[in-house]
Amino acid sequence: MGSMSIPNIGQESVDSIFTSLSKMEVQLDADPLSYGPRRLNLKISQARGMLTDCESLFLKVSHWLQKYRVAQRSAAVTLDLEKKNLFTNDPEVRAGRNFADRDAIASMMLKSEVEELSKLESALDDLETLLTVIKAKRSDMRDVQGRIRDQIKLCQEEIGLGARWGSKLPPGVEVPNLDDAPPVDKTTLRDLQDMFTSQKPVAIVEHVETNETLEDLFSTSSSSEESDAFLSQIDGPKHSEVDDIDDIDDIEDILKGFDI
Repeated sequence: MGSMSIPNIGQESVDSIFTSLSKMEVQLDADPLSYGPRRLNLKISQARGMLTDCESLFLKVSHWLQKYRVAQRSAAVTLDLEKKNLFTNDPEVRAGRNFADRDAIASMMLKSEVEELSKLESALDDLETLLTVIKAKRSDMRDVQGRIRDQIKLCQEEIGLGARWGSKLPPGVEVPNLDDAPPVDKTTLRDLQDMFTSQKPVAIVEHVETNETLEDLFSTSSSSEESDAFLSQIDGPKHSEVDDIDDIDDIEDILKGFDI
């Protein structure tokens, strides 16, 4: 089989094609108008894609079938010529008592050619079976396309009577659960809202590490000496001294010139 440049059709190849065909299925909705035009468009796309895949398998298997038929005819002619040669020239074959004996002896001498022809015929049967199944699937997909066109016409008629496209979720699509969302710190949001809406300045309190308690800081029983020492370090503004009482009179005369 390998010397004839034909594909090797085994059970794995047959199972793979059957698996691919079994997945080509489009479930039509009973009420497509309630799901909206997008889902109906998706059905059309799925049916068209599956029909394209089915046509591709049909062409491939048909090509294999043609190659195997050529190989089978060639192997059958070769086996027939070899048997006739044995019937005519081989003494052991000619010693057979009848045609069945001579054919059996010749077949045993041409065992490899007989096995090759048997394999080709078996592959031909598998390919013909596959081709029949692919044709059935192709007809089914074309029927699905026709039913989708019928649904489109019915939807158009319902819309003409006043119906509207719906927005219902397709089967199998879960509604998002808002309760599963991560919690939000409401206190932080409230603080930010108060910060931007309040007219009062926001006081920022820094944490100071100290061993003193609040009672010690605000206690009135602290020593006056420590307070005096703290106040003496503050350079407050010095009041200007008035040397003469007449200066005060001059200031009063100036202020009288203004209407205060």
